[in-house]
Amino acid sequence: MSKMDINVSRDMTINTGNYSSIKPSISITLKDVDVKDVDVAYSNIAEVLDDLMMLETVAISNEMESIQEMNYKEYKKMCENSIDAMGGIANVLKNIKNAFKEI
Repeated sequence: MSKMDINVSRDMTINTGNYSSIKPSISITLKDVDVKDVDVAYSNIAEVLDDLMMLETVAISNEMESIQEMNYKEYKKMCENSIDAMGGIANVLKNIKNAFKEI
């Protein structure tokens, strides 16, 4: 049976007013899908993408609100402090790598 990879992406730009916007973007790739199962795989990906897009929109909106409330320089400093509190960039990257192993 033939196999194929399926990559489906969703992104949008949402105008949040005052000349600012957020741009949530999600992408999922399924590898080695049987050609006969492509329709079911796409349907499942589409459902997951809808849910992830909602979560991503809320997450980005919350970050935008924090930036607007604090101002950019304060927000950037808060992010730098968070990175330091997590043990530095190398440790943050290690945590990301470990999280991907769990997926």
